[in-house]
Amino acid sequence: MSNNIYAAPLANLDEQPRAALDDRFYVVATRKMLILFFLTMGMYQLYWYYKNWALYDRATAARLWPIPRAVFALFSTHSLFRRIGEHDPSGKRGPWDSGSYAAAMVFLLVVGYVLAWAGRDSFFFDVINMFLLLLIGLLMKQVQLEVNARCGDPAGAGNREFTGANYAWCVFGGMLWLLVLAGWLLPLPAEGNL
Repeated sequence: MSNNIYAAPLANLDEQPRAALDDRFYVVATRKMLILFFLTMGMYQLYWYYKNWALYDRATAARLWPIPRAVFALFSTHSLFRRIGEHDPSGKRGPWDSGSYAAAMVFLLVVGYVLAWAGRDSFFFDVINMFLLLLIGLLMKQVQLEVNARCGDPAGAGNREFTGANYAWCVFGGMLWLLVLAGWLLPLPAEGNL
């Protein structure tokens, strides 16, 4: 603070006050979300669904069950995305095509489940599933941008720093990726050599 009583007050105009932000849905920086999503091989999506439903439940007292809705995201995606699209406290966002995003997400999830089940021991299906993981991550990024904007924090600045738990999940996910790569690169022993 300056000793000059005639100086204009200093204010940080880059950050929004916490009161202007809305926590009806899960706000997170897209960079952080994508890192956690890809490092955990998509498992972060389960937490993402859970957190969105839990915050919505708390904000509206709707008495939803966030855990089952997260586990069965295939069936609750349309409902969640529709509620995100309906949320516009500023009145400036306008309509969002939540149905198309939800349909795309459900389609990618179904294809991923079918391919994971059908090609359990196939490198070809593993590569296709990695491509699907990329598509799901990019779709989640677009939905997260909408969530952030509708909750008053377009950049997700309020949740961009990694926590200890985030780092632990990154380490766990990194080890999973190493196991997957080892499984792809190392030859399987012959059946007689087990």
